[in-house]
This record gives sequence, C-alpha cells and structure tokens, in this order.
Amino acid sequence: MPDKGKQDGYSLSDETLVIRQYKALIDRLIPLQQENRLLEGLNKFSGRLPSRVRNIIKQEVLRLTSLTDESADNSEFASFPVLKFKHFGIPMKLDKVGKGILENETRKYLDRYTVGVFESVMSSDHYQARVKQEQQEKIANAFSTESQTFNDIEFGDDLAIRPNFTVACQEFEKGKNCPLTSLSSTQMVVETKRAPQIETDEEVLTFVFPQVVGFTSKGAKLTFKLVDTSFNKTLSVFESRFTLVSQPSSKLALRLKQYIKSVMHQFPLQFELEIERAMQDLERDRIFANSPWQPIFIGGTKDEPKPEFELITAANSEYNQGFNAARDLPSPAIFNRLIKELTEHSESFLINGGFETKRGTVRVSATHRELVALGLFKQFIEQLVKSNDFKVYQYRLENIDASNKSVAFDIHDLAVKDYPELESLQSILFCKDVTEWIGELSVLQPEPFKLFPKSIIDHPHTWHCQTVLESAADRRVEPRFSMQNAAVIKTGVFTKYAAVVHDLSSSGLRLSVTKNEATEMNVDDIIKVSIQDLKLQSQKYQIVGVNKQTGMLRLALPVQTRKADSFKLQQLFKANYDYFSQRDLSIRQRNIHRFLWELSIRNLPCASVLITNNRFAIARLKTVYHKEHCYDLIPFEASANQVPLHGFLADKDADKPKSELLDKMLSKSLRDAHVVHAIKKKTKQIIYIDEEDFLYGKVRSQLSKFVAEKSVQACVTQLSNMRCKQLDTPLTPKRLAQLSKISLDLYEKLNKMQSGYTHVLYITNVSCFHNVLLDFDIYPKKIGSGKLASSGEGV
Repeated sequence: MPDKGKQDGYSLSDETLVIRQYKALIDRLIPLQQENRLLEGLNKFSGRLPSRVRNIIKQEVLRLTSLTDESADNSEFASFPVLKFKHFGIPMKLDKVGKGILENETRKYLDRYTVGVFESVMSSDHYQARVKQEQQEKIANAFSTESQTFNDIEFGDDLAIRPNFTVACQEFEKGKNCPLTSLSSTQMVVETKRAPQIETDEEVLTFVFPQVVGFTSKGAKLTFKLVDTSFNKTLSVFESRFTLVSQPSSKLALRLKQYIKSVMHQFPLQFELEIERAMQDLERDRIFANSPWQPIFIGGTKDEPKPEFELITAANSEYNQGFNAARDLPSPAIFNRLIKELTEHSESFLINGGFETKRGTVRVSATHRELVALGLFKQFIEQLVKSNDFKVYQYRLENIDASNKSVAFDIHDLAVKDYPELESLQSILFCKDVTEWIGELSVLQPEPFKLFPKSIIDHPHTWHCQTVLESAADRRVEPRFSMQNAAVIKTGVFTKYAAVVHDLSSSGLRLSVTKNEATEMNVDDIIKVSIQDLKLQSQKYQIVGVNKQTGMLRLALPVQTRKADSFKLQQLFKANYDYFSQRDLSIRQRNIHRFLWELSIRNLPCASVLITNNRFAIARLKTVYHKEHCYDLIPFEASANQVPLHGFLADKDADKPKSELLDKMLSKSLRDAHVVHAIKKKTKQIIYIDEEDFLYGKVRSQLSKFVAEKSVQACVTQLSNMRCKQLDTPLTPKRLAQLSKISLDLYEKLNKMQSGYTHVLYITNVSCFHNVLLDFDIYPKKIGSGKLASSGEGV
C-alpha cells in the first residue's frame, strides 16, 4: 500500500512550504481555535484541500495557539533601546517596536501568550516589516493633505445671514430697533451695545419685522424664545440668541426659509459662515488665476456648438504660448466632432499640424481617438514629426449647471434679461497646450502609407469668439459705449451707404455695412458718418480696419482734427450722461468678466494643491481642491477629507518623509514633471516607475508590450507648478467686501493672508494619451540631459 503522504504529493519536508502557502488561512483559523471551533473552520475554508494539507494546517494552528513560557528577547536585532519588563509573569527584553508587536499579537490570540506570539516577537523579518510599515504610515501621514471640492459649501440648516434691517420688541430694550447679527430659518441673534434690558419675566417675546422684499410685504410679527445672552469679544457687542417659537411648517416660517436662501449671496452670512465662504472663494480664485487651463465658453445649439467667449489671464496666456480661440480652434466640422467626443469622454487630445503638398500647406486636426479608430495614429505622428509643424492640445469639457449660472447672476447682481448671451452658455471647454511636455516623438516601426480622409483637413476658419480680459489688462484708454443705431456713410459726393453703429468712443467707432460695400473700402480712406439719433452730422473718420467677410469697419478721428472733434464728442457724452453710462462697454465687460470667472471657479478641470509659506517643504501643502470623484488622483483617492499626496510627491524607499521633486518645484522653479505608475489589471497592484525609465529606459519597451496585451495600464500624472506672481486676484476686493461690513480687523487679517500663498500645483491625469503612445510603440526622443523639453522654468 503506497504511503499516504507521497500519494497526496507531499512529504514531511514540504510542511514549511504548505504553511507559507496557506498563511492567510491559518491566520483566519486562529480565532476559531480560541472558540473551540477549529474543525468547523477547517470544513468551511478548506473542504477541497487534500487531507495531508488539512492535517498540516490543523497541527500548525494548534501549535501556534498553545501556551508558552519562553522569555522573549529581541535585543540582537532591535533598533531602539531595549526595555526590561515582565508580561504574563514572564521576563521580556524588548524595544518599543517589539513591545508593539507583542501587544498586537497577544490581542489576536485573545490576550494569551502563545507560541505564535513568541515567534512573531522573535522574528527579525516580522520586525523589519513592522518598522517599514510604520515608516510608510509616517510618510503617508506627512503628505496627507486636507481636501475640498470645487462646489460651494453647503451650510444646510446652519445657513444664517446678517440682514440690513432691524427688529423691535416692546419688552426688549424698551422697544428700540435693534440690528440682527444673524437670522436663520429657526433662530436669530439680536445685537445690542450694552447688556440687554428685558422688561418681562416671560422668556417668549414677540418681535416686529419691517417690510422686507421677498419676505413680508406689510411687516410681520414673529414669536421667539430667549436662549442666552453673551458678549462677543471679536465684534465688541452683546448678542442675545432667540429661537423661533412658531411652527416650522407655518407659511411665515416657510417664507422666512425661502427668503434666506434667495438672498444668501446679496447679504453677508453669519460671522463664522462668512469667513468660511470668503476663504473658499479666495482660494478658488487663486487656483483659477494661476491655472494653465484656458476656458472657452460654448453656446449655440447641441448640434452646432459655438465658442462665444474665452477668458484670458496672465498665467494661462503665458503657459499656452498665446493660444487664441478665434484663430487656433479647428474648423466647425472638426470642432463639432471634438465636442461630441468630449461629451462622451470628458477629455480629448487634439493633434494639429501642417503638411507640405504640391498644392501648398494643408492643415489637419484630429483627436487621438479618431486617429486610432481610422488606423492612422502612427502614420499621423510620423508625418507631423517630419514636417516639424506639430501641436497637441488637451481639452476637457465641463457642463454648466443652471444653479451655477443663477449663483453667478446673484453674486454680481446682474439681471438675466440684460445678458442673454451669458444665459445661453451651455458648457466650458478648458484648453491646454501640451506640445512642449510631450516633446519630439519617434516611431520605431512605421506603417504603410494610407491616404488621409478629407474629414480631418482643417480648413481656414475664424471664430467670432469674444476675448475677455481682467480690467487691469484691458488695453482701452477711454470709455466705449455700446449701441445699435442707424447711420449713413458718405464716401463721395454722390455715394452713400446705410450702416449700423455698434460702439462709439471719443476718438473712434465701430460700425457694419454689407459685405459687398465693405469690399469697396480700403484702409486710410476718409469717410463722413452721420448718426441722426445722436445728432452727429457728417463727422469725418479715417478707416483703420476693414473685415470684408463680416462687413465690420473700425474708424478713428483723423489726426489733424482729432483733438477738437474728440472734445465735441466728450461734451456730447457729458450732456447725456444717463444715456451713455448705461451703455458703457467697460462696465458691461467687467460684469461679463466676473460672471465667467464665477462659472470657471466652480468647474475647474483638474485637481489643484494650494502651497503656502513655511520653513519645511512638506508643511507647505495646504489644501487640495478636486471634484467629488476625481479622475486626476488615480491610482489614489481622497478619504475622510484627506488626499494622500505621498504617491505623487514622496521619495520612494526613503526612511523619512522627503520629496526631492517638491523641493525642485518650489526652490528651483521646475514647472512640469511626470509621475508614473503601472497598474496590473488582475491584481490591481500599483507599481511606481521612474520618469526617466518610463520615457527612455528598457522599462518602456516592457510596459509597451504589457499595455498592448491589455494586462497592464499605465497611469501617468502630470504635475504643473505655477508660481503666484500676484498677491491678489481680480476678485479679491469683491470677496472681502461683505466681510469688511462685519469686522475690519478680520478683513485686514484675511487680506494679509493672501501674501502667504506662493504656488499652486496642478495634478492632471494624462494616461489616455500616453497609453495610446505605448500601445503603438511610440517613443519620446531624449533631449539634453535626458529630461523632457517640458521640464521648463516656472511660469
């Protein structure tokens, strides 16, 4: 009869291998053994195992759970001073790490000192693993940063405003009108300069509210119960807190709740809430002011989207090398396909370039997904690299929520009917020129030449997209006034044209004629303009610009008569101040700028880290702003309002929290860097890859093979470091205006805090493009010291 152990395929020397293989099962059976349920656990977890293996597992569990009286001593491999003490009456010589292992292991064995506990304490491998785990926890904790979303703070039932009206009660302060520190749907706080006088023993008081638009039309009486009275040291006033006695379901109480929600953007909030709101607004403003992303606001229809506005800041203009939406966006057919793709995928990379042909230069534009679907990706890249005319733009699309538009109108006190072009906006197209950090590409195995489809040919096209700048960057030196008035142009004794004046200033104007009439006019022609509505007769102007496609003319007063004619027009503006002040384009432009800014800060396209002044680099990471389900933080994620940035910044295999990359970005002005991880699709294991190895080393060829086999996915994160050059943003005074009404001290403090922000670090996941490069075995060329051309100096 054959030996049973050999029949099962195991011998006694294989016991160690079996124990190692089934370590997880043994750990699960130990608690069951403590409860005398070992056989039940074996039947449950190891029903299909050979009997020999089951027996080895059983004996190992029994051995580990048996009591021992051996004295533990880890002094030979301890890293810290050893302590002598007695545990369970048994002498021990352990350092603090060994003592921690002893406590954890005895807890697993139900506070019993067993063979398993002894072996864990005396195992050097277990000890080193514990030390490494503690080091990793310290590093993770050091880089763990507070997180916030781009959405407005939801105060819920705590929402309370600081209204500008007073209330009165005959029994409170002798019926004087007292201002309110805060008013919510359930409570109010009444402010008095001295300790309040209450002329009744009753705790319930009836207050008279004045006529308030949106709340009460004839005034109202509400009954409140006094809760407490305290002295507010910050505001130097006495505050009496009252609770609403009326039923929350009553009509007046419901109107009060609706009123508070409707005016929360017109009034300061309760003191503490207003500080929170102002801080969030100021931080989101700073993120957008320094962002490399340029927002383009899309209107039109679903089938024919059109770019209406582009919002330019100093930072996004410099980073994107003067990208201009009117000039650099693709032609309508390609643009429509781009928007449709972004509607489905939220992110696309548009590759743009020019080829020299017999007919001249032909420009082409296509997204990386289109080229892959057409089977032209490798050929397209190869031809563009040869032509040395190569641009790659990264686009992200954010839909504009109706509530965000409503908030923007409310905050800046704009009427929807006065700005129909803003109400019609549907989405924001964020653009970033990423050509520089992609660098030059090399196709190792070119594909056979195929004809490009006509659909990707980018025909010359100019979009009528309005550029919006902040007031400080506005190049105008005098006010311009918007209008739609009929005019008559005389170009000769018998030649007249009907025209429409669009705007007027003291030294020029802009008007339109038909397309055919515009072709007959040239720059430097002198014409006469009459505007009957303004009583302007035969005013001489010089043509300085003609758009023969749209019929738009730009005119200026002749140099010889400019001073005298300009003075006449200025007198006209002063005499009709009310008429022209309503049409001042600078005021309208400022309102449009603020509205678009407000939409942008609530729809920012990537995760952003605010960095402040501090002695230590890691301590400078203040707050991470991101979306609720942020694609840019992959392969990591936010948890409990904390974001683990160690995966992007911490030095790998370091014993202490350090970041060479962060030091380079903050002290040496490194602008762009890549952080690369490989994710195994089956096990979800995350493997860090050095940037140099990923771009140029042998690892890239191996990774390219695995990506093509779809067994591994590359996760490439671009870090863009932008230095804050300005202390304030264009909307800083607006954000602090409400707070200045409550406390000038806190206003000054928050104003000074703005100088503490030094950089903003933008975290952008660019994996979808890099995975396509890997899939088609396309390599970046090594430049200089081996770093990408994109590792430029900070903006």
